[in-house]
Amino acid sequence: MADNDYVRAYRSGGIREVNDLVTKKFGTGVSLVHALESMEETGLWRIKWHDVHGKPDFGAVMEFLGDD
Repeated sequence: MADNDYVRAYRSGGIREVNDLVTKKFGTGVSLVHALESMEETGLWRIKWHDVHGKPDFGAVMEFLGDD
């Protein structure tokens, strides 16, 4: 499961490490938005969205909601 990579990144370097990993894997734009939406849907991550015309065009992981 891809989420395991993000949990490992969080545990080794915090939220900044998770954001670096997601950006490295998916770049920016639509691919990043889809990846962040998938992360948010797991219930383990809180994402801060930037919206344009009611649709997200960028986001960042703000918090890990799983048990540490």
